[in-house]
This record gives sequence, C-alpha cells and structure tokens, in this order.
Amino acid sequence: MAPDPTASLPVQLDVRGRRCVVVGAGPVGARRVATLVEAGAAVEVIALQVSPPVRALADQLAIVLHQRGFEPSDLDGALLVVAATGVRAVDESVSLAAAERGVLVNRADRAGQGDLAFPAVLRRGPLRVAVSTGGAAPAVTRLVAAMLDEQLDTVLGLDDDDLSTLVEVVEEVRAQLGVQSYGGATQVGRTGGDEGVTPALLDWRSALDASILDLIRQGRRAEAKERLLACLSSS
Repeated sequence: MAPDPTASLPVQLDVRGRRCVVVGAGPVGARRVATLVEAGAAVEVIALQVSPPVRALADQLAIVLHQRGFEPSDLDGALLVVAATGVRAVDESVSLAAAERGVLVNRADRAGQGDLAFPAVLRRGPLRVAVSTGGAAPAVTRLVAAMLDEQLDTVLGLDDDDLSTLVEVVEEVRAQLGVQSYGGATQVGRTGGDEGVTPALLDWRSALDASILDLIRQGRRAEAKERLLACLSSS
C-alpha cells in the first residue's frame, strides 16, 4: 500500500521532565507554552517581546524565560521546539537548527513543514480526545472540536468522576489479568492472568457494554469490575 502523502501519525508524546523550547511569546507561543507546562515539560521560552501570560508563568517559576533573540545552541539537548515568532526568517532559522540537532519542531506559521502539530484537545476527567487536520485547516479543527465538546457528555452519558472510575476499573482489570495491548485487542500475558479468563485475545469493546456503564453511573464500582471480568471470561 502506497503511503498517503498528506497523512501523519497520531501519537501521544510523553514530555514530562523533558526540555522543550518555545521561541516566541505572542498569543500562539503563549498557548503552546501553557500546553507544554500542563503536560509536565521543562519549558524554556526565548523571546524579545513577552506577553503577560508567559510573563506570569515565568514569575511563578513554571518556565524559564530568556528575553533575547534566538541562538541555535538554545536547542542543544531539547526534545522539541516550537517556532512561533511570526517572523519567517527567524522561524526558518529555528527549523534549521532543530533539523541539525534532531529536535522535533512545530512551526506555528507553517505546521505542514514541521514534525508535529498541536491538536485541539477535549478533556473529560482522564479522557483525552484530540482533533487535528495536521495543521492543514486549523479552523476545521476548532469547528469539529467545538461540536464534539457540545455533544461528548451526551454521547458518553458519564460525568468526569464516572469516567475516572471507569478508567480505574479497566486499569485494575488489565493489571489483574496481566495483559498487553496489540492494536484493538488485548493478549493475556504469560506471567499474569485470571483463572476464569482463558482466551488468548480479549474483546474489550464487547465487554464494556451498557450494563457496566450503568453500574458505574450508579456508583456500584465493585459490581462493575466483577461484570467486566465476567464479560471478558465469556468473550
């Protein structure tokens, strides 16, 4: 199969404790800084002009701020960099320095020319729903994200606390069964496993049925866990 030239790989990138650099501290840069801080990154910002939100984060010691021009050595040891100055020549120099050092780059002005794009993210408890066009059409991304945001609670029928409980129950069952994920299915590990669960592949999609969601809504956590194990045993 020939690869789609417009395709990108949707992934979650663990940036906790990793050095991430944002060059530029205007409105776009400020949004990227806030996103990276929330994700637990060690954020450094390089900018001549600093917007109030970025200044506030620096005052709180949530980021390291360098109020000066960009230097290629700023990317030494970084995991990723956001080029968000709005000045094409500067953003190009950031991209070049990143390529020379093997640093992932996000181009705020030309997302299609970078290594990654920041999606719109909906948050419901521990659940994350990302919407992206790979930087091709941010307006469409925002439109779809807003529509999903309005309908997600109705579709799920669970509030944030219920979602947290559901995730915890599934996590506990996975640990109890000693499972490993392979695509959409889950395989029981050799060193783990519940005696009542013998199939090599577990059908989680069928197991997480409406009855389990009803039990979660009613606060009957232990019963939901027992029901999930029973469904997996018969899958």
